[in-house]
Amino acid sequence: MSLITSQQLKNRTSIGGNVDADKYLHLINDAESFVLLPALGTALYNKIVTDYNLNNPNNLSGKYLELYNNYIVPIICYTVYADYLRDGLILAQNTGIYENTPDDKSGADLSNVQYVEKSYRSKADIQIERMERYLCDKNLPEYDNSQINDYDIDPQDTQTISGWWLPDDGGTPLGKYLDLD
Repeated sequence: MSLITSQQLKNRTSIGGNVDADKYLHLINDAESFVLLPALGTALYNKIVTDYNLNNPNNLSGKYLELYNNYIVPIICYTVYADYLRDGLILAQNTGIYENTPDDKSGADLSNVQYVEKSYRSKADIQIERMERYLCDKNLPEYDNSQINDYDIDPQDTQTISGWWLPDDGGTPLGKYLDLD
């Protein structure tokens, strides 16, 4: 079950009301797995998912509800929309793979699509930074304490850039992974 609804996505982005949810539901799961999970850490992510799924988000309260409304929903919405702009250009059908262009209209210029995609990725990145500051200030036990297992994601040991999770090996500069040095 996704942490956002189609209506929340449509309210926060310019995705059309008639866009079929099947076209972006997989992107919600990707945003949760590849962007939200590393930012929250396994323990806090699992708590939010469990509480949300128990009572669809009415079981969230206090700091967790504030976290959900002010940070989680915008991060997922902005990430999903940016991904949809990229992925919505290509359709995979039973008869093959096609470019998605309407019959009586021309498609948007690719540079314009990339500009809007980058804008929404930037919005998601800003929300992630704000969420991290919020989490450091609010002392949520699931965020502050070590993760249960060695294979769980500890948010203090990760770095993300536009949805790319980069492991922190305790001293290697981020530029090494991005070839910035």
